[in-house]
Amino acid sequence: MTQHPHDTIVIGGGIAGLVAAYRLREAGRSVLVLEANERVGGNIHTTGDGDYRLEGGPHTFLASADNVWRLLRDLGKEDAVVAAAPAAKHRYIYRDGKLHAIPTSPWAFIKTKLLTWRGKLSLLAEPIKPGGARKNDTATDFFLRRFGREGATYLAGTFVSGIYAGDPSRLGARAAFPKFWNFEKDAGSMIRGAIRYMRAKKKERAAAGYKPRRGLFSFDGGLGRLPEFVAEQLGDDAIRTNAAVRGLRREGETWAVEGEGGESWRARSVVLAAPPPKAASILASLDEHAARILARIPMAPVAVVHLMGKAEGAIPPGFGALIPRDHGFRILGVIFADQLFADRAPAGHFLHTIFIGGMFDPTAVKRTDEELTQIVTDEHARLLGRHTIERVAIRRFPHAIPQLQVDHPEQIEALRLLVADHPGLTLAGNYLAGVSVDLAVGSGYEAAEAIDSFLRSG
Repeated sequence: MTQHPHDTIVIGGGIAGLVAAYRLREAGRSVLVLEANERVGGNIHTTGDGDYRLEGGPHTFLASADNVWRLLRDLGKEDAVVAAAPAAKHRYIYRDGKLHAIPTSPWAFIKTKLLTWRGKLSLLAEPIKPGGARKNDTATDFFLRRFGREGATYLAGTFVSGIYAGDPSRLGARAAFPKFWNFEKDAGSMIRGAIRYMRAKKKERAAAGYKPRRGLFSFDGGLGRLPEFVAEQLGDDAIRTNAAVRGLRREGETWAVEGEGGESWRARSVVLAAPPPKAASILASLDEHAARILARIPMAPVAVVHLMGKAEGAIPPGFGALIPRDHGFRILGVIFADQLFADRAPAGHFLHTIFIGGMFDPTAVKRTDEELTQIVTDEHARLLGRHTIERVAIRRFPHAIPQLQVDHPEQIEALRLLVADHPGLTLAGNYLAGVSVDLAVGSGYEAAEAIDSFLRSG
């Protein structure tokens, strides 16, 4: 059955697609979101397990997440935000058989045993090291040049793992960490560039009316409330779940969107907000060159394992811990979720979210629940001591995180040029400019602006 035309069909109900749909709806456009799964929100999803609240994907957003704050202001939901506990400012890295707090003050930097004195001096020298940002820098190249070997391994390397679950020797510095790369390019130093940037952003945010904030944030009920807020504004009539899309084609002045179940929809424009592998499949019959670019974007597979139980010893206060590669662990890191927000676990109990897999261990997601539970509980005990684990919950993401490689900016530019040959079609998603929640939200805003401009010109 073919539905009557809409102004816009959004394929994919993750946060980028939802934001695009919301903005277009606010502009007076008739919009339909088609989501293949039984719920919207993508990887931003909070579930309940008894008295615990489990995050399937990201747990928080930053004070500097301007796109998220813009969205909350548009939705009238700024008052729904809750700040993470003060303990969240503490983070740990594993080295030499123990956890070391990342230093957050000059005195802590002097005292820390996370780095040797040689490593500390290399970090302190960063502002006077010669600049040399190159387009073909990998993340490894970049952080070795700026921080030295220890800083690159124990600070930057774990940072890369925590964000991308990736291989820093394959990620592009310019693509995966554009702010850092541009700090060096523009100021000759990452630290000097960061100071300039923060000063400028402080003035910019004040001029835009944003309140000064610091730290990490979420919502009562979890970060999954963010896509729920947007979906509530859109309304049930604008969202179809369990509506997988097979392909799309241009028919005269409209787009025909074909569902896998035989249903079809028509619209004057389309926002393709599906993840790269699915977007490639949808575009295959329309533009094989664009589809090929999307299909070549590597995706890190990640399994998320939640351990719930009663603490029987000291767990350090903080956000969590990261583990450098080649330290005898398969897990990438752990988030101490119960320490971030009061509603995440019952009093006296812990909720630890552990990540395993990524580009160095891609087969981990194929392990059985029993195998994953054994690996994770053993390594959790080795990292934090033995605690009583009462429940385990596992989620697998075979295509979790786009890997933005050295040539990613050029590939995305080529992709956008190809898509521009199809009037009324645009893209949204976290693979375009960066994987953070903030950049995904920004991608949705940009897609909505492009489509609204197209519809006005028609």
